[in-house]
Amino acid sequence: MTDSPTIRTAIIDDHEAIRLGVGAALEQHAGNRVEVVSSHENVDEFLADDVDADVVMLDLSLGDDSDPKDNVEKLAERGYRILVYSIADNMRLVRRALAGGADGVCRKAEPIAQTIEALEAVANGQMVLSQEILGAIESDTSYVAAQLGPREKQVLSLYVAGLEIPEVAGTLYITENSVKEYLKRIRVKYTQVNRPANNKLELFRRAIEDGIIPPVERRN
Repeated sequence: MTDSPTIRTAIIDDHEAIRLGVGAALEQHAGNRVEVVSSHENVDEFLADDVDADVVMLDLSLGDDSDPKDNVEKLAERGYRILVYSIADNMRLVRRALAGGADGVCRKAEPIAQTIEALEAVANGQMVLSQEILGAIESDTSYVAAQLGPREKQVLSLYVAGLEIPEVAGTLYITENSVKEYLKRIRVKYTQVNRPANNKLELFRRAIEDGIIPPVERRN
């Protein structure tokens, strides 16, 4: 049996105590499973150093007031997997990060062992979202939902899970044209609440944000 490769982990947080403390805790509790390769105050400094890392632990609220969505998109464009590591008390910021392509969310209040599990899952291509986070998103009264109907949710969940239109039609015993019409309506509803979903990846993000689909393996 071969050992799993060490997860090269970078930490981006504007609090030095968090960077040092979490880095030490990860290496102490994870052994050779995790190696903390860098820590930075913001995303631009991290990218400028061209760090060789597998997973980036990213705080939502940085000292430079940068947008979590922009930060995640910058990191994802360079090929990093992103685990949001935050107190996660602002669901708007959580959604911004997820919309940008974050691979998961882990609260700072969670035990370090749970954080290590989240790092391993993200490194292996899985999306990590706890039922607690999904519940917080769903119960946030400040959030403008798209108000999808039951059939629209079924079509969306199957489509973003990887099924093509003919497969969705066969699974639900409806026509392909019906599937296309449902997808059209879904996109219109998201646009009407200022949450556009013009392609399949954006639909996937919206389904995650709305709790329509559970955490699933991300397709590479």
